[in-house]
Amino acid sequence: MAHTIFKSIKLINPATNLNQKVDVVLQNETIIRISKDLNLEKFKKDNQTIIYDCNGLTVSPGILDMRVNIGKTENLKFTQITAAENGITSIVILPNQTPKLNNPSIIDHIKRQSEDVNLPKVMVYGAATKDMDSLEMSEIGLMSEMGAIGFTNGNKSIKNSLVMRRLMSYAAMINRPIIQHAEDEDLSGLNQASTTSIKGEMNEGEMSTRLGLIGIPACAEVIMIERDIRLAKLTGAHYHVAHVSTRDAVKVIREAKKSGLNITCDTAPPYFSLDESKLLTYNTAFKLSPPLRSEDDRLAIIEGIQDGTIDAIASDHRARSKDTKAQPFSAASIGASGIETLFSITLELVHKKIINIYQAISLLTINPAKILGIDIPSLEEKKVSDFIIFDENAPHTIKQENLKTSPTPFDGKEIHGKILATYINGRTAFMNEIFKNKIMK
Repeated sequence: MAHTIFKSIKLINPATNLNQKVDVVLQNETIIRISKDLNLEKFKKDNQTIIYDCNGLTVSPGILDMRVNIGKTENLKFTQITAAENGITSIVILPNQTPKLNNPSIIDHIKRQSEDVNLPKVMVYGAATKDMDSLEMSEIGLMSEMGAIGFTNGNKSIKNSLVMRRLMSYAAMINRPIIQHAEDEDLSGLNQASTTSIKGEMNEGEMSTRLGLIGIPACAEVIMIERDIRLAKLTGAHYHVAHVSTRDAVKVIREAKKSGLNITCDTAPPYFSLDESKLLTYNTAFKLSPPLRSEDDRLAIIEGIQDGTIDAIASDHRARSKDTKAQPFSAASIGASGIETLFSITLELVHKKIINIYQAISLLTINPAKILGIDIPSLEEKKVSDFIIFDENAPHTIKQENLKTSPTPFDGKEIHGKILATYINGRTAFMNEIFKNKIMK
């Protein structure tokens, strides 16, 4: 029988609180042994056995990216392949795509289209409302039956208070979270009062004044969260705030958690790695939603990650074409790619000693699964698992020309940490040349 052995590898498995060097044996896609004293001679007798020298490498559950924009349905397979190459074994796609995921039949179609066992698993959020004005609820019960694991308006806020209350009430009954892009769109200039209104372009403050760009006040985020927290208390719903970006937001979420409410939140790498000063060059790769905030806000996001207020880190992947970004800043599209840099930028928190590697893996794997109420990823004996093998210290530089998606706000950034192999359902989905050369003779 063919075996694959990962010799002397550090295994990080938050589901079982394991963080130690072991030997891992894979047979027919199943982990059959995790041991500190494996007898290799027994397996070497089998000519089909492959042994990898993994000293200095780490294995962990695969990454669950809980916030991915694919744009169009036809981009799905490409996104899955790119995700696998970057250690992501499960993705959750937002409903703001073409066609919009606002009815049960479309969700069923996406599920059927993505059923390739050799590619990352695909889960979906259903659109919370049918219309752009957020005034008509979608059929969230039927969408849930078809597999929607939560409800959101993706890159737009659920702005009507009565609609949000009703959504939370129904979602509480079917035990699904409501995920909010927290932004008061009137304050942000996104609900135009007239045809001459100019939309907010960056964080409001001294920097926006100096650059002559229309500011989006930081309070636009926390105002929406404070309203929603009151509605969550009223309805008993699980309320999740996406891509938190401000100090005030972290503060009110922290207090809501202390009061016992079922509140969770995530952030994305730009909000703990970058601040608004990056916009001094008018580089449209830094035009994001939420916008890059002040340095004080960035430090608050780091504090929220450290103390557990922020539960997870997601890529917030929203790839854009070069044509839509090669515009004057005001006219350029919003968003940037994220799935190719999610792992390495999160690992930067470890190298800066902000959190440890165990915490980083938890933020990317077990925590998102808990938030979404899905199976907890784990590496255990007698289980078929999704897992990744990586070198947490491998140095490299992020270069836009080497990425499959664009734009990246991290072009030219020197980092440490590289995915060497990705296994999905116990099978090799990706393996680079560095790891192939680790085979012991």
